Amino acid sequence: MEKYKKILKRITPNILKKIIRDLISGKYSYFFWLFPIKNNKIVVCNYYGKGFGDNGKYIVNELINQKYNYDIVWLVKKKSNYNLEFPKEIRTVKYNSFIGLYELATAKIWIDNCRKSFYPPKRKSQYYIQTWHGGIALKQVEKDVEKNLSKLYVDIAKNDSKMADLFISNSNFCTKMYRSAFWYKGEILEAGSPRCDILFKNPQAIHDKVRNYFNISPDSRILIYAPTFRVDSNTEVYNIDYERLLQVLEKKFGGKWVILVRLHPNISFKDSFLKNISSVINATKYSDMYELLVASDILITDYSSTMFEFSFTGKPVFLYAADIEEYRKDRNFYFDIYSLPYPIAENNDELCNNIKMFDNITYLEKLEQLFSDIGLNENGNASQHVANIIKKVILDSK
Repeated sequence: MEKYKKILKRITPNILKKIIRDLISGKYSYFFWLFPIKNNKIVVCNYYGKGFGDNGKYIVNELINQKYNYDIVWLVKKKSNYNLEFPKEIRTVKYNSFIGLYELATAKIWIDNCRKSFYPPKRKSQYYIQTWHGGIALKQVEKDVEKNLSKLYVDIAKNDSKMADLFISNSNFCTKMYRSAFWYKGEILEAGSPRCDILFKNPQAIHDKVRNYFNISPDSRILIYAPTFRVDSNTEVYNIDYERLLQVLEKKFGGKWVILVRLHPNISFKDSFLKNISSVINATKYSDMYELLVASDILITDYSSTMFEFSFTGKPVFLYAADIEEYRKDRNFYFDIYSLPYPIAENNDELCNNIKMFDNITYLEKLEQLFSDIGLNENGNASQHVANIIKKVILDSK
């Protein structure tokens, strides 16, 4: 008996913590079921309340453009570092709030790009679209790196996949990844990433918007440097020699160049390492990464899935990764990084040489082969496909 008492004493604090955590996150708020589901209501969340962006933005814009009479609610943190450019057709409600739980509990459709950690119990007649925020991944994720994840996150991820009615995929590779690494057995729509539609449409208005925002002259070309974050928030690996890079760009491609630096949100507060050079601009707080990609002529990144998405346009991608082996030990890769179409450098000499030696014809041939190998399905119409599914779900519920 004493043995069982000790076990009970040891596990009770964890049980209480879980109960309290679940109560705060809304998991047991069944009383909201007293309120009827509103069949025309859609609730969207992006990166745990970080504002108007990613896949949800482009799905909602499509719904608005098609003039569907939907009640669209967006959950957003009260204090956000993002420029919240919400259309008038969207109601914003505070993320992680009581009213936010009510909106979710009475919505017909949920849309999210991250694992849901704040939500009421999902009802049988509700429909949850998980768009995810990655797409084609270089870094291993979810179940494939489970040993590096907390038990709390794994539990949340498994429950999120259990709740989801539809995952959005842009390739055969992505679909297989969902099946093997996301604890998911439900329906998958393999029709592209809504956020990438803008890359195919390439609207001039977006070019003008970005240039006006940063006061970049129309005759300047743009390179965007968008590295991912490190677990220890180390910024020493972002040691690009910008002045030398600008000289090489001008010599290789001609014209005047400007560099936009887009840090990952997890380290946006550590931008002090950026040198005060007139042609290097901190673009970390710009609201939409994909508008920056549209306006840019070249991308430099390290391990971010942005490399694949930017290359859908056929524009050059260069990799600058000074810590490959160290990073690989932490996350490992789905691809042999050296076999990708994107020239890879581990120091400034190699980066400049890769730019000098860049051959566009060879690059495009390698891209075509990569897209064929992964079964890419991107053509700029993903938002429309998702909007059609939403329309059908809502019509069928009437």
